[in-house]
Amino acid sequence: MKDNLKLCYIKNGKAFFTTQELDKQWGDDWDDAPYEHNAGEPYTGKDWEILKVYFEGDFYEPCEKWSNSPYSVEEINKGIVPWLSPVHKNNSPIYGGTTSPIFAGATLKEFIQIIWKTDGEVYMNIVDSFRNDIMEILGIKDKGVKDART
Repeated sequence: MKDNLKLCYIKNGKAFFTTQELDKQWGDDWDDAPYEHNAGEPYTGKDWEILKVYFEGDFYEPCEKWSNSPYSVEEINKGIVPWLSPVHKNNSPIYGGTTSPIFAGATLKEFIQIIWKTDGEVYMNIVDSFRNDIMEILGIKDKGVKDART
């Protein structure tokens, strides 16, 4: 697995990462807009893995500015808009801030670093099949460490 987990879907504080090529990853109604009322979680398969991560932070999803967004998951995963944008405009690079939006295809490490940069939190159940790879991705040497930021 290593660092080949790529962001493919976000909904309600859950981010999904896939080991499959982003343009090949799919889920129910990923080609329908508005995605927030149509799309399901990513499909799993025998040839790739999905990791679900819970997060909190000062970001908004593409649907939060609309009652029915004009976006499908397919479009978001092509980079039309980011999956997460900074809530406060002065955090955005457009206004001189340093918090980057998070686009589809971001690696797990990039995602965690950006969330942590805004004092957000990331939670995951590290199953045995992912445990060593995730520890390596995050640069955690001691498996007893609970917070990699320290």
